[in-house]
Amino acid sequence: MCGIAGIVGRADHRPDGDLLRRMAERIVHRGPDEDGFFVANGIGLAFRRLRIVDLETGSQPMTNEDGNVRVVFNGEIYNHRELREWLEGRGHRFTSRSDTEVLVHLWEELGPDLVHRLNGMFAFAIWDANQRSLFLARDRVGIKPLLFAETKDGLVFGSEMGSILEAEGVDDRLDEVAVHQHLAWGAVAAPRTILAGVRRLEPGHGLLWRDGGFEVERYWHPLDADVERPRDFRAAAKRLRELLEDSIRLRRLADVPLGAFLSGGVDSTAIAGLLAAHGGDVSTFSIGFADDPVFDETPWARDAAAFHRTRHHERQLDASAIRDVLPHVLDSLDEPFGSSSILPAFVVSRETRQELTVALSGDGADELFAGYEKYKGEAYRRSWQKVPSPLRRHVAEPILRSLPASRDSRLGEFGRKAHRFLDGIHGDPAERHDRWMRFAPADEICTLLGTPFSNPTLDLVREVQSDWDARGGDDSLNRTLFTDLRLALPTDMLRKVDTASMLNSLEVRVPFLDHRVVEFALRLPGEWKMRGTERKLVLREAVRDLLPPSVRRRPKAGFEVPFGEWLKTSLADVFWDTVSGDGDIPLDPTTIRRWYDEHRSGKAERAKVLWAVFTLRWWERRRAARTATTRTAGVTG
Repeated sequence: MCGIAGIVGRADHRPDGDLLRRMAERIVHRGPDEDGFFVANGIGLAFRRLRIVDLETGSQPMTNEDGNVRVVFNGEIYNHRELREWLEGRGHRFTSRSDTEVLVHLWEELGPDLVHRLNGMFAFAIWDANQRSLFLARDRVGIKPLLFAETKDGLVFGSEMGSILEAEGVDDRLDEVAVHQHLAWGAVAAPRTILAGVRRLEPGHGLLWRDGGFEVERYWHPLDADVERPRDFRAAAKRLRELLEDSIRLRRLADVPLGAFLSGGVDSTAIAGLLAAHGGDVSTFSIGFADDPVFDETPWARDAAAFHRTRHHERQLDASAIRDVLPHVLDSLDEPFGSSSILPAFVVSRETRQELTVALSGDGADELFAGYEKYKGEAYRRSWQKVPSPLRRHVAEPILRSLPASRDSRLGEFGRKAHRFLDGIHGDPAERHDRWMRFAPADEICTLLGTPFSNPTLDLVREVQSDWDARGGDDSLNRTLFTDLRLALPTDMLRKVDTASMLNSLEVRVPFLDHRVVEFALRLPGEWKMRGTERKLVLREAVRDLLPPSVRRRPKAGFEVPFGEWLKTSLADVFWDTVSGDGDIPLDPTTIRRWYDEHRSGKAERAKVLWAVFTLRWWERRRAARTATTRTAGVTG
C-alpha cells in the first residue's frame, strides 16, 4: 500500500523535482517506509511506499528492461503470480518479486487493456516514453483513490488532494454542487470533489493522456461480465462460498503479518472464519462503547473471536477518547467527510497497526446482499400501501410523525425509523432511494446554503439507475444495490476505510469486493438476498457454519459512534465553537439552530446532517488557516 503523485505535460518542460518532493511529503502517512522519484522531459512521478510484498526489491517508480515504461502504483494485485507466469512464458524477464513489476510488462503486452487482467485494489500511473502517454487507472469498485487536475502546464494527479494542491494553477474554488452533496450524503461522489478544479477518477475507469489532451473511459461494468447463473438457491450459496474462499486465498498473500477487523456481524465474522480456516494464528480487532449498549458491538465480537479461536484485541471508547482523536483526524482531511464513523475507524486502525500491517474487513457485503435497514423500506412500503389512503394520511401518519425520534429510548428509536420510512416512501424508485440516503431534505439544505432549490443527488441516482436499466438489469432490488455500489460504497464506506487506515499506515483488504464476487452477486435474483424483511439470505446460507448462534440471531448494526447523544452533551461546545461565525460558505444560522434544537429535544434525528455541517465548517476553517500560512510564508520568503 502506497501513495502516488505526478505531473505530465509539454515535452519541452521538465517538472520541478522540489515540487514532486513536496507532493510526496503530503502523503508520507500512506507510505512511511521509503520514497522514489522519476523526472524527465514532460513527466514527473513521485511515490511513497508501505512495504507489504517484496520487502527488499519492490521500490518504485519501477521500469521495464529498457527504461521506456515506468509505473507508480498504490494497492495490491492479488493474482500477480499467475500473471507473472504468463508474462514469463511470453519472454519477459523480472528483476523483483513485486506485483508492481507485473504492470510494467502487462502494459507492454496489452496497453490500456491490462486492467481487464487484474484482480486487486489499485490506483496506478504508467508512463510510456515511446508513445509519450500517461495512463491512469482506478480499480473496479473504488477501493483506492486517484484524483487529478488540469493546469496550464498539463495534468497533475495524486492519491490525495493535498499532493495536487502543491502544484501551481489548480482551480481551488469551491464546487457548489459538491457542497450540497456533502451536506446531503456526507461526502462527494466521483467525479466531483469539493473543489471545482480537482476531479476524482471514477471506479472502473481509466484516463489516457497523450499530446496535451486526455480521455476518460469506463473499462468495467458488472453486467458486462459473462457470469453463469446458478440453477437454484443452494447452488448459488455453494458457488458464493467458493468465490469467497478463493478471494481470501488471494488476499492472504503478504510478506508481513495480517489479521481482520471484527465487529461481530455476519460479514466480519465470515471473513475472520475464512481466514482462520487457513490455519495459523489470526488476530482480530474491535472497538466498543461500554457506556452505550445501542452502539456497543463487543459482546458479539467476543463470541465470534471465541468461535474462531482468534487472538482478539478490544478497545473501549467514550466521548473523551473520541474528542481526543477528533482534531487529528479532521485536520488530516484534504476534503470534508461527513460520516462520524471515520473516528472509530481511525481508532481501530491505530490499534491494529500496533500489531499488524495488513487487515481484512467485511466492507461491501451490505451493498451486494441487501444488508442495510433501508432495504426493508421497500418491503414495508408495499404493506403500507395496502392500508386505505384516508387511514394512512389522516390517522397513522400523524401519529407516527408525533413520536420522538432519537436513540434515547426504544420509543425514540422506533420513532426515528418511522420518520425515516415516511420520508422515503413517495415518488419513483430514484426519488425514494435519494430520500433514504439523504441526511436532510433538499429544500432544507438549499435554505441552509441560501441557494435556489436544486437536488443534485437525485440527478446522480437517476443517472446510475438509468445505467443499470440500459444494461439490461431486470431486478428492482439489484438496481438499488447497484446504485449503492456505485454511489454510497466508494463515496462513503471505502473512502472512510482508506482514509482512516492510511492515516495509520495500515493496509486494509476487502474480500467481498473481489470483482468476481461482485459480478456474481449482482446476477443473483433479489429474492435470494431478501425475502420479506429477512436480508442477506444467500450470504448467510453460504457462511452458516462460520457464524456462532449469537451472530446468526443478531440484527444488523451500523459501524457508528453515539455522536448524536454526545452532540447534546460532551461535544456541544466543540460543535458550536466550530459552526458559529461566518465563513466563505454561507450557512444560515437559523437552520442550524433549528436542526440542533429538534435533535436535542428528540423531535427529529438530526445527528448526521449536523455532523456534516460541523465537518464542512471545520474543513473550511482549516483551509483558511493553511492559506493564511502559505501567504505569510510567501511574503516572508
